[in-house]
Amino acid sequence: MKKGGRGVSAWPLALLAPLAAMPLQAGAAGKSVAQLEKEMAVLQAENQSLEQRIQQLESRLAALAPSPQAATQPMATATQPMTRSAPPAATVLASTTTPTSDVTQTTSASTIRTVDDVPKSVEDIYQTASGFFSSSKFSIEPSFSYSYYDVHEMTLNGFLALDSIFLGNINIDRIKSDTYTFDVTTRYSPTPRLQFDIDVPMIGRDSTYFSGGVGGSSTTLSQSQLSQAPKLGDVSAGISYKLVQEDADWPDIVGSIRVKAPTGKEPYGIKVRTDPNNDNLSVPDSMPTGNGLWAATAGMSFVKTIDPAVVFANLGYTYYFDRHFNDISSNANQQVPGSIKLGNSWQLGAGVAFALNDRISLGMSYSQQIEQGSQTKVDGGSWQGITGSDANAASINLGLTFAMSRHFSIIPTVSFGLTPDSPNYSLSVRFPYQF
Repeated sequence: MKKGGRGVSAWPLALLAPLAAMPLQAGAAGKSVAQLEKEMAVLQAENQSLEQRIQQLESRLAALAPSPQAATQPMATATQPMTRSAPPAATVLASTTTPTSDVTQTTSASTIRTVDDVPKSVEDIYQTASGFFSSSKFSIEPSFSYSYYDVHEMTLNGFLALDSIFLGNINIDRIKSDTYTFDVTTRYSPTPRLQFDIDVPMIGRDSTYFSGGVGGSSTTLSQSQLSQAPKLGDVSAGISYKLVQEDADWPDIVGSIRVKAPTGKEPYGIKVRTDPNNDNLSVPDSMPTGNGLWAATAGMSFVKTIDPAVVFANLGYTYYFDRHFNDISSNANQQVPGSIKLGNSWQLGAGVAFALNDRISLGMSYSQQIEQGSQTKVDGGSWQGITGSDANAASINLGLTFAMSRHFSIIPTVSFGLTPDSPNYSLSVRFPYQF
C-alpha cells in the first residue's frame, strides 16, 4: 500500500466505480431517483468512514516502523550479544484496536531491564564472582567449608662427610590438619548500587602431629592429636558500591572496603610443650581461631558477559595493624610482652563461568594470595623480621551453582592447592537466600 493522498484516494475510486452502472440497473428495477440518491448518500458515508480508518492505520504503522538507521543494519541488532544489563529488542504485538499511545508506552516499558529478567543461573554467577547481591534488599547466606592440610618437614642436624655421606640426625615431622568453618553472612542493599554485609565465622580444628626419633630410633614415629570444638573466629564487615554498570563496552565494576576485627582467639602466647615420650615432638596447648589483629581490605571486582560465557576478575589488598600483647612467646613457663605486625597481602583472581540452563551454571577460577613477612617487637626492643613468615597461597577452584528457586540457591565449590602454603584441597557449600 502506498502512503500519501494518492494511496488513500484509490480506495474511494474503487468503491465508486460500480456506481456508474447503477442508473441502468435502477431503471431496470423500477427504482425512483429519490431512492437512488438515498442509496448514494449511504455509500458515500461508508466510504468516508473507510478513508478515516485507513488514515488511522497508516499513522499507527508509522509509529511502529523502525528508524532508518536500524532498518539499514538489521544484522547488527540481531547478532549483538546480550549482556546482563542490556536486553534484546522487545517484540510488541498489538491488535488493530489498540491506541497508538498505548503501543508506544508498551514499547518503551519493555526496554527497561531488571535483574529479574536474567536467568537465575546467570544471576548466581554474577553474585558469586562479585559478592554483590543487588536483586534483593536483604539476603542471608549460611555456608560450610572444610580444608585439609598435610605438611611434611624434614630436619637435618649434622654434616656431610666426603661431600656424600651425611653424619647426624634426620628428623621427619608431619602435621595433618582438618579445619571446619561455619559462616553466616547477611547483606543489606538500600539501593541497587550499595550493599552492606557482615560475616560471622565459627571455626573448629582437628590436628595430628607426627615426629620420628622415639627412644633415639630414626624409624619409630610418635603422634599426638589435638581437637577443638567450633569457636568464634574473626568477624568482618564490609561495604560495596557498584561503580560502573555493565554495558556493551564496560564490565560491571564493584569497589569494596572490609574491616576485620580480632574477635577470635589469637595464636600468640599459646604454649608449645614437648611430648614426654619423644623430645622431637612438640604440641601446642590449644589452637587459634583468628590472627589477633585488626585488618582493612580494599578491593575491586570486574564481571563481563561475553555470550555465552561470563568472565570475572578481582583484586584486593589487605593491611594489618600492629597490636601489643601481654605474651608473644610460645615457650612454656615464659611470658614475653611485645607487639606483632603481620605482613600485608595482595589477593587476586580470575575465572570464567557458563550458564548451562536457567538453573545450573559451571565455573572455574584461579585465586592467589601473596603475603609479606611478619615482624615482632619485644617491649623495649626494635622490630625483628620472622624468618619464613612470608607466604604464597594459590589454588584452582571449580564451582557449580544450582538455583532451587528464584530466592534460594546451592553453590558447592572444590579447590585444589597449587603451593605448599595452600590447603591440599578445600570443599565448601554456600546457601544464599534472598528475601
